[in-house]
Amino acid sequence: MKITEVRATPLAVPFRETHVTWTGAYSAKSTLLIEIFTDEGIVGLGEAPGIPLPEINQLIVNEFQEFLIGKNPFDINAFQERALDSQSRAGLTALTWRAFRNIANNALGGIDIALSDIVGKATGQPLHRLLGGALSDRVDMFAWIHRKEQEAMIEDARDFRARGFRAFYLKIGLGTARDVSDLAALRDALGDDALIRGDANGAWTATQALQEIRALEHIRPDWIEQPVTEADFDGFERVARASAVPLCIDQGANTNQLAYDAIRRRLADVVCSDIHRVGGLMAFREMAAMARLANIQVCRHAGPEFGISAMAHVHLMSTIPNATLGNQTYATTIADDIVNETTDDFQGGALRVPQTPGIGVTLNPDKVAKYAQMYREMRGR
Repeated sequence: MKITEVRATPLAVPFRETHVTWTGAYSAKSTLLIEIFTDEGIVGLGEAPGIPLPEINQLIVNEFQEFLIGKNPFDINAFQERALDSQSRAGLTALTWRAFRNIANNALGGIDIALSDIVGKATGQPLHRLLGGALSDRVDMFAWIHRKEQEAMIEDARDFRARGFRAFYLKIGLGTARDVSDLAALRDALGDDALIRGDANGAWTATQALQEIRALEHIRPDWIEQPVTEADFDGFERVARASAVPLCIDQGANTNQLAYDAIRRRLADVVCSDIHRVGGLMAFREMAAMARLANIQVCRHAGPEFGISAMAHVHLMSTIPNATLGNQTYATTIADDIVNETTDDFQGGALRVPQTPGIGVTLNPDKVAKYAQMYREMRGR
């Protein structure tokens, strides 16, 4: 089997309701659809969140095509090494992509998903079996509570609770008084056993983080995610040493080198990451293994995505022994999908691990065309 073609298509990802964070409000974001074609008619599907822009990921996918076309899709490790050791064909840098993994990883992760999808389809095996097999037939997810009027937030949380969700996630950093009021209201509505998590997305300095976290202590958050900026490891360590509330590191562990440093310094109780941030399924498993040796849990992070990335991560997380309760998915948040299969069939707050070959999803070409056009219109504005 040989790879014959690689396509990369920027798409808009529409949300059911506006995402509100301290950085702004968003009704849609973007992703990059990756399709890898073979001479045997098998097509692998991949996806890379549009961070910072899908066109940047598209450029990198195009740079890596020379290591894919004519090659056997089973040779994933060889592709990764060739791609990372290559130089930009545009001649913009004399350094290899290995020096720019924080830029290349999104594209590498999306290609890795597509290649793994081909291998699964060709062998008739679901993706999780290629990774050693699932440890459970379901992966527990958290409920994303969007910041809005408090009564509406409570109504959403109670609805999620009735559907079996046990972990509840919301963006914080919108002001101490508002954060404390909203989290306290959620605690009163959900009870003592609910896991309530706040994600600051690096909103604070170390001093501000300590003040904010201490104001939230009585609410007993399950953890506070990324309290300081991603580059401020010293500030993160200061918060970790002084805080009685567990911490989760997210953007600060954007590559496995950063994750290693964070784990070695024991900055957090949980590492939140995904295939796209670390550049592939095996890279994620390497990171999870490092964390396990330090008795640190791993939570699945989700970038803007459709069902391809969502289901690939369900396969992956089912194989991680130190996975935390409650992982992230956009399945509760996106207004539509580009795959034909249902990717939001939550059972007790969990998604069932697919048992069909590969990732287990197929494309809806009409939806792909629709969201490709929507993205072009977004960029035009």
